[in-house]
Amino acid sequence: MIRLTSLFFIFTLATTSAAEGPKVKPKVYAATVNPLDAKNTETGKPLPPEDPELAKYYFAEKTMPLPAVTAAVETNLPLVLKKGDHVVFIGNTLFDRGAQFPHFEAMLQKGHADLGLVIRTLAWAGDEVDLMPRPENFGTLNQHLTAQKADVIFAAFGFNESFRGVEKLPEFKQRLTALLQELKTHAYNGKTAPQIVLVSPTANEDIKGVPAASMNNARLAAYTKAMAEVAAVEKVGFADVFDEVPGAKPSITFNGVHFDDAGYGTFGEMLYRATFDVSAPETTPELRAAIADKNRQFFQHYRPLNGFYYTGDRNKDYGYLDFLPAMRSFDVMVANRDQRIWSLAAGKDKPVNDSNVPAMPATKESKGANEWMTPANELAAFQVDPRFEVNLFASEEQFPEIANPIQIRFDTKGRMWVSTSQAYPHLYPGQEPA
Repeated sequence: MIRLTSLFFIFTLATTSAAEGPKVKPKVYAATVNPLDAKNTETGKPLPPEDPELAKYYFAEKTMPLPAVTAAVETNLPLVLKKGDHVVFIGNTLFDRGAQFPHFEAMLQKGHADLGLVIRTLAWAGDEVDLMPRPENFGTLNQHLTAQKADVIFAAFGFNESFRGVEKLPEFKQRLTALLQELKTHAYNGKTAPQIVLVSPTANEDIKGVPAASMNNARLAAYTKAMAEVAAVEKVGFADVFDEVPGAKPSITFNGVHFDDAGYGTFGEMLYRATFDVSAPETTPELRAAIADKNRQFFQHYRPLNGFYYTGDRNKDYGYLDFLPAMRSFDVMVANRDQRIWSLAAGKDKPVNDSNVPAMPATKESKGANEWMTPANELAAFQVDPRFEVNLFASEEQFPEIANPIQIRFDTKGRMWVSTSQAYPHLYPGQEPA
């Protein structure tokens, strides 16, 4: 674990005016040698051996395989799932946020408890059918669907695109057609094309201060109709979950648009009936919590919060002994949670057992590191231009919780706000954000 120093000193100009005399040319001061600074000291320790098997846990556009082109298959509703199917959610916030409130996923597992479904969420808030911004070298949608061996794809689109207005409906239908034709002609599972269920937007509701339904629903209805037309032509399933939300109902969103937990329960029931033409089975809080836990562990591999160290420019420095073993462990933890989910869906309760999660390998210790210094010792190590004064603003002696600062900002009241992370450069298996 990298620990960053948390001492914040303020440099202030000691002189007041140029009228006091000619400007003094600043002197250049050599850095004071800090006896506790060993970051450039060779330890003489050999580098740990590299395991070539870890390379397969590196998900990046430059190295991830692409799916083979194959013949399309029709998707008919009610949908029929097979044992061991890999079900993948793609699209916008509807599914992205749904990973935290997994009512529909729990219904899928409960209603097909004997199938051992593997369900993953690749959705990303803000995604459109042909606009999916990602970090550098992240990997394409096709590559990630291949990594997840997708047999069935639920695709939620239409909401973000609708803000272009009804005049852009012809263009939207062309864009959606191109995406569906791409998805339905690739063998992500290595054998056959996937079944595809296109999911409509959901209706908005008017809440106090946010007339979302009044502003958006007529336009969303038009986009839903367009999606149904494209789905019929492309022979994919279409789940129409657009439903006017009467104002008399208790609110099921937190902003008129995005569902809260109760809203995702309502959405799950609508989507389940639209997909399978039967009422959704009842689920339990324990099953939903187990699924949310699995989704959180999968998220750590699919979307590492410091992707710059994983797929970006620093992946060579920190990738091998830092990220790749962690990604392997996240995958094991996700598989362990699949086992618990299947157990709960079948009415049993098999606890999660992470004893098979590999230990993280030894870190590189070819160079030394800094030892923590007290504020007084830190200040004594400075050589300061005599026109400046240095004052301590804050230290971890005063505020232990500011260890590992990442960014600082001052507000108009002169207060310093510090963004910290107990896990840097990323979360390790078994950790949770504080």
